[in-house]
Amino acid sequence: MNKIFKTTVVLGAISVLFLGCNEKTSEAKVVEKKPEVKTEQKVVLPKAKKLEQTKKPEVINMAKEASEVFNDVFKDTAKIGPNGKYMVIIFGTNTCPYCMKLKEDVFQSKDFQKRLKDDYSSYYLKTHENLRHKLYHEKEFMDVDTKTMISIYGVTGTPTIIFADKDGKAIIMVPGYMPPKQFLATMDFIESKKWEGKDRKNGEVYQALKDFYIDRGIIKK
Repeated sequence: MNKIFKTTVVLGAISVLFLGCNEKTSEAKVVEKKPEVKTEQKVVLPKAKKLEQTKKPEVINMAKEASEVFNDVFKDTAKIGPNGKYMVIIFGTNTCPYCMKLKEDVFQSKDFQKRLKDDYSSYYLKTHENLRHKLYHEKEFMDVDTKTMISIYGVTGTPTIIFADKDGKAIIMVPGYMPPKQFLATMDFIESKKWEGKDRKNGEVYQALKDFYIDRGIIKK
């Protein structure tokens, strides 16, 4: 999925006023008013063009900034491993609205950016691009492609978020979008180690996560 963030710019409408003539206006006066109309148009129209020109660079600059932030937060997917940290792997696409929402969440929150970059080894994979990767698995790196990783983690939709331990083993798999508050709470849960000794496949880990959410006020009991 390309690293870009969606930004909406709303331009205001620009009105041009034209002067008219009443029935008592002589022919000479009408001739005198016509230049005034043209003069007013010349003053207003360039302003409209100038407004468009000042907005376009802002859009380009914001998209560039979002791309830079994204590239700074998420590591190169050529080599995917914990690097001594817990790991987050996100599968997304460029056409998925909730993937775009997740990217927007990251861009708008410095705390979110810091946690993903400093506390985790974070990766974002685009499911529509079948690239080659070296994936840390069973304490060694193996050669895989994106399709193989999709199969390994059982990804069936986007976004899908994988939280893994420091050996690269999946702890939690979230098939869907997570609001920032919930995402950050899940990161806290991983770091709390309250998942240790619990089985993910039989639902023990997810029950522990649910209890953690309730304690944090993320969800109601």
